[in-house]
Amino acid sequence: MKLNYVKVNPVENMTIFVMDPVDSSQHMVIANKLMNYNNIHGEQVGFVENPRTMKGKSLNTLRLQMMGGEFCGNATRSLAALMVHLNVDSISKVGDYYNVILEVSGSDDLINCQVRKTDKGNVYFSKVNMPLPHRTSKTNILFEEKNINLTRVDFQGITHFIVEENEIVDKEEFFKVIKSKMSKEEYDAFGIMFYDYAKGFLQPLVYVKGTDSKYWERSCASGTSALGVALATNLNKSIREKIRQPGGELEISINVEDGEITALHLDGKVEIVSEGIVYL
Repeated sequence: MKLNYVKVNPVENMTIFVMDPVDSSQHMVIANKLMNYNNIHGEQVGFVENPRTMKGKSLNTLRLQMMGGEFCGNATRSLAALMVHLNVDSISKVGDYYNVILEVSGSDDLINCQVRKTDKGNVYFSKVNMPLPHRTSKTNILFEEKNINLTRVDFQGITHFIVEENEIVDKEEFFKVIKSKMSKEEYDAFGIMFYDYAKGFLQPLVYVKGTDSKYWERSCASGTSALGVALATNLNKSIREKIRQPGGELEISINVEDGEITALHLDGKVEIVSEGIVYL
């Protein structure tokens, strides 16, 4: 099999886009091969498709179908940047940014992105209007003979757990406990966001059920959004924070009105790394 691909770098959350039509039954097999060290190598794979909904078709936009059917904010804003890079006709320029609307797996609504060019022809800033969480709740779990407090943030397509990084010694074992807990539920993906509140540093761990893949990601858009939701909820006010992660910074902006989150935006760099043909 020969496929056209593009590899992108959204704050080192290395993402591979498959640009050719592929039957959905092959997504998991192809994604696992592409992510391997002996292939293109990345943390996640998205399949670029024609839209499935009438609303998406009427806008002449594209659909991003992630490898496990999950929603990924970094991949979404990266595809928006790629569309600007490729001069796709359906995008419009408003002032100093390009407005890009996408249909994305894990979201029933179309997703809006704003892309700005930089001095480098393959580097962009891309801001995504993230879906609002369905639910935010406090919970706790007994681990290592301690009662660990968690904030759970449920988005359509992915659930995140926010935990104080310094409270967990064996993070791999903690992942197993959360995975066991999630086995009782229907889900596409979940993340554990290990956050050092004192240092303001996030270590994201994400598991995608469909491909049975677990990654210590260099950055995580939906996880950063979940952390922002937790911070804004605790403070009961709007926030704008730059969240440092192993791959760099993502800026989260959350608007709170009358105790309710009304808007959630995520911004950061996207680099187009390579384009070409892969043989499988």
